[in-house]
Amino acid sequence: MTGRAEKSHIAGADFFRVFSVGLVACFHIWQQSWLDPGFRVMGVHIELLRIVRRGYMAVDLMLLLSGFLLYLPEARRGERPFDVRDFYARRLRRILPSYLAAIFIALGFTYIYGPDWGSAPRGLDLLAHLTFTHTFWRGTYVWTSLNVGLWTLAVEMQFYLLFPLIARVFRRRPAVTFCGMAAMGLLSRWSISSLPDVTMLFNQLPCMLDLYALGMLSAHLLAKRERSGAHLRSEPEAGGWLWAALSAVCLAGILWILWHQNTTDNRDLNQWQMNWRFPLGVLGAGFLLGAGGWPAALDRLVGNRATKYCAAISYNFYIWHQYLAVKLKVWHLPPYLTELPQRDEGRSWQLAYTGLCFAVAFAAATLFTFGLEKPAARALGRRQRQKAADRAA
Repeated sequence: MTGRAEKSHIAGADFFRVFSVGLVACFHIWQQSWLDPGFRVMGVHIELLRIVRRGYMAVDLMLLLSGFLLYLPEARRGERPFDVRDFYARRLRRILPSYLAAIFIALGFTYIYGPDWGSAPRGLDLLAHLTFTHTFWRGTYVWTSLNVGLWTLAVEMQFYLLFPLIARVFRRRPAVTFCGMAAMGLLSRWSISSLPDVTMLFNQLPCMLDLYALGMLSAHLLAKRERSGAHLRSEPEAGGWLWAALSAVCLAGILWILWHQNTTDNRDLNQWQMNWRFPLGVLGAGFLLGAGGWPAALDRLVGNRATKYCAAISYNFYIWHQYLAVKLKVWHLPPYLTELPQRDEGRSWQLAYTGLCFAVAFAAATLFTFGLEKPAARALGRRQRQKAADRAA
């Protein structure tokens, strides 16, 4: 152990990833099932549907977490130089294998079932996805036939392109850089807030910059706390529980925001998400900052094997859950006879369909994570190291 007790792995970040992806998945599958997940305990109805119906807002938390995890190694690096080539290589190894598989499998289905109504021609749709520009056109973003959930990967890759420069400036001037990124995000959303339709605009990278900034700020503050010696393993266990309390309060705040939003108008939904994006990000950043100081007992409890496994497959789970949910319904799985099974087939069908969606998405995520993503990343990593060795020789 080093004197500053730096945590190489933060269990709370794994939990936060599973929590965020799980909320998004619950929302997308609910869109198809209409299942009310509420239940009764000792005669008291536990209302969950209001949170599930706002699960799409957890995408913001996923992008915040990305900013945190990207910048934490750089914040801990100190004055050591930033290896831009290695950064891009690691990101491409992580993202591309599963992403490309999802695109070409979906493309194959368009030849079987035909493209979705309103989607761009196959060639344009494919080109836009391969260049991570598919969020720029309605036919390749909102109406795409190539897995609509992949829009977040476009935003991520656009941010990756800028990250080495942003990280360098953030290390030198963290306060100024944070304020600049936060202001850009807030001003971008304010500038479009009066438009009648913000569908194509409010999830573009400029409107997300404050989320990434908050994630980077929480990583910066955590690394600074570690360097100051205030996060020593020898500190009283009570100190760790105070950080855990901060995480708990922030998590409760996130759930309160999701619960409190109860409108059904599409424009109001988008406006609500824009209005609450920054407060939601502040709470997410507070959770992650607190998670860096959790006591060892809580780390072990939260960072159990199930959490680690779900976090490991979460990327592929996110890629596949919505696409497969729609396909299962098209394939009449589970079987149904009416035009709207979510309304007419009863709760038993809703339960069976929801369970099948999660099970199939979990199986697909496991298959693509351990059958493609990780083997491909290892193979590409070996190739990169061999090339580096050859250049050095």
